[in-house]
Amino acid sequence: MTDTLTRRRLLATAAAALPLAAMPRLAAAQAPDFLTIGGGPSGGVFGIVGTGVADILSRVFPSSIIDVQPGGSGPNLLRVRDGKADLGITSANNALDAWEGRDPATPDRPVQNARGLMNIMQSAIQIWVDADSDIRSLDDLRGKQVSAGQPGQTSWLAFENLLAAAGMTTDDIEADGGKLHPLSWSESHEALRNGQLDAVMWLSLWPHPTVMQNETVRKMRALSFDSAVLDKFMADSGAGFERVTLPTGLFEGQDVPAETVGTNTILFASADMPDDTAYAIVKQLWENLDDFKAVHSLLGNISKETVGRGMIIPLHPGAKAYFEEMGIPYSESSLGA
Repeated sequence: MTDTLTRRRLLATAAAALPLAAMPRLAAAQAPDFLTIGGGPSGGVFGIVGTGVADILSRVFPSSIIDVQPGGSGPNLLRVRDGKADLGITSANNALDAWEGRDPATPDRPVQNARGLMNIMQSAIQIWVDADSDIRSLDDLRGKQVSAGQPGQTSWLAFENLLAAAGMTTDDIEADGGKLHPLSWSESHEALRNGQLDAVMWLSLWPHPTVMQNETVRKMRALSFDSAVLDKFMADSGAGFERVTLPTGLFEGQDVPAETVGTNTILFASADMPDDTAYAIVKQLWENLDDFKAVHSLLGNISKETVGRGMIIPLHPGAKAYFEEMGIPYSESSLGA
């Protein structure tokens, strides 16, 4: 309660300190009394971005009480479904799974009231190795020390699906003295930096600051996957994913592009959000894009070509109206059609 009240006072103070010209106000009917944003753990990317969204929106909704709740990709979808949050951050593949009644939802309680606002970040399946490593393919992971998160997590499941597309299983990794270590994100990267692991696999935002931090110790490289493997992954388990190319130079040791698959991280709202409120949210974030990108380096790829595309779930009518007004291309969704 103390944190919430402090945050509310800070937002109110920040809004009051802005010059009137910098605060495009809405009519009272458009401004919600409360606006709850599903973010992420304190200090994590989703938490930082959620707080940044709240700070920027406090200018357009100066009289609203804006809260940012800790959460995550799956929990945020459930909170919006249940009316406990108005908007949140999630990944497109999680949103599709929840829409269709898969994890994090259940078959009898799918999340079909989520509506896309903006595509804000990109994630990809990445396997990082030392730039000088002899590991160049999935097959080269046999007998190596590897982490892919922890059993049941999104990244672990994605790794199993990727291995299956290559005709492998985790047993192949653990042959000849190899081991798949069930480590956390921070534990995995510390071990990679220290040379205790040969490879770390994660479905991760890119380029992630943690990987860049690894390069203070050793140059990093992301593996590129065979086209046939990616085609099979997409056919068998690629719902919500798309082909992605990580460019040369993304990491210091990235001497060739890395072909992989990925998904988008999106800002979404409840279908019950009024169109003019959704319109105002997208408008404020887009018109203050430099400020928004400054919230976190991973927001740096937002562009006119990406912001309206790849959200998988239906676009909120308010966001659609703004994109049409500004000539911003957007994707239509087949869900709910």
